[in-house]
Amino acid sequence: MASRDKVNPIDSSKTVFESIVSGRRWHVYFPRRIIWQRWEEIVGKPVASSAYPWHFKELHCLVIAVSDSIWMQQLSYESVSLLEKINSLLPGHARLSHLRFVVTDVDSVKRNTKWLAANRRMKRKNRYAKGVTARDLNEKELGLLESLDDPELRQHFENILRHLDS
Repeated sequence: MASRDKVNPIDSSKTVFESIVSGRRWHVYFPRRIIWQRWEEIVGKPVASSAYPWHFKELHCLVIAVSDSIWMQQLSYESVSLLEKINSLLPGHARLSHLRFVVTDVDSVKRNTKWLAANRRMKRKNRYAKGVTARDLNEKELGLLESLDDPELRQHFENILRHLDS
């Protein structure tokens, strides 16, 4: 049996982690949560009551819900400075290229956005409490896990991999 070359555990765990997040664009979307967290600070209280970040259209466009066409026009005029403020809070790889404004019920968007975030947290909590059925790992994932010498670290990465997309 051939002896396995010693692999730096940090390099091994980095490889496993990179395989988990690759293709999911977490590195882009995760830092953008700050837009919702600091929205009132970014736009000011009067604007925050009539406009709210809704979702991303494609990768680099933020759709903002506005209460009426007057706010849409006003924010369109201010979109360059608003985009600069938002991008100043984001790392380079997560920056936006443009904003899009849509007239809709802003209060409903706020409720739904907050509900979605709370619902995701609750689903995650319930999944682990109930012991959600995990998917099987493929050969590549098993090989990556084998490269980890630390059993506790290996178990954590295995749990992450088993529950992705399940």
